[in-house]
Amino acid sequence: MTDTQHIPQLMDSHRRHHRYLRIAVTDRCNLRCTYCMPAEGHSWQPSTQLLTFGEILHIASLLAGEGVRKIRLTGGEPLLRPGIPELVARLRA
Repeated sequence: MTDTQHIPQLMDSHRRHHRYLRIAVTDRCNLRCTYCMPAEGHSWQPSTQLLTFGEILHIASLLAGEGVRKIRLTGGEPLLRPGIPELVARLRA
């Protein structure tokens, strides 16, 4: 690598490089395990509080420019988010 080449990298205060991003796309879960669905119940986030696909794509694009190379879609059960296959395809592109 020459001095003119620069590979951006996210680094924390402990000088660790971060190359992955976790994005929670939903808090919904239909598996009923105790982690997602405790016995005392759970209150769901209103859908207006979730990131839109446009917001997710924008954040992912910005962080890809800073060296992020892997994105993990998380949440309760990410496959419950309507349109998730389209989001995955757009993130991959």
